[in-house]
Amino acid sequence: MNARLNWILFAAVLLLIGGNVLLFGGIPRWLTAAPASAPPSDNEPSCLKVSDFYSVHLTTFFLAASENGGETKDKTKRYMPYCDRIPGTGQVIFTIDLMEQDARDLGVAISFSKYDSKGQLALLKEVPKGIHPGGVLTLDAPIAERGKYLLKLAFGDAKSKDDTIEMPIMVGQ
Repeated sequence: MNARLNWILFAAVLLLIGGNVLLFGGIPRWLTAAPASAPPSDNEPSCLKVSDFYSVHLTTFFLAASENGGETKDKTKRYMPYCDRIPGTGQVIFTIDLMEQDARDLGVAISFSKYDSKGQLALLKEVPKGIHPGGVLTLDAPIAERGKYLLKLAFGDAKSKDDTIEMPIMVGQ
């Protein structure tokens, strides 16, 4: 009796996997996904950014600049989510989730800067310090050039390095 149930269960699992392959054109994601505790590789940077006191989750939504200046034709590629590596130039929306409840009661400021050829930062856009009880901050900016950028969060009065989180952003690299 047990052997028969085991075979039925095995056949059901095979049928489930086969159905996913036929319907979705590939192996189910839950069979190939890395464990959540696995560290990110060099090609997959972490979206979690931390200082000694604060942690945030960064999601960068990216809309590629099209050659004719209009929107991309493939609507499935509009505003694709990334972390800190953006494939090219275009419009970006940085979304930062504050992980700690304490950080939501502090004023948090955001700045977005570009490194020039000499390694100096040039401020592109900033959002002044404000309280975010919902825990979500956003900053949108056009990116016209490939290169290295810096997204910086300042918590409270940002009196020490522990009160800031600096997130290097790589565009087109």
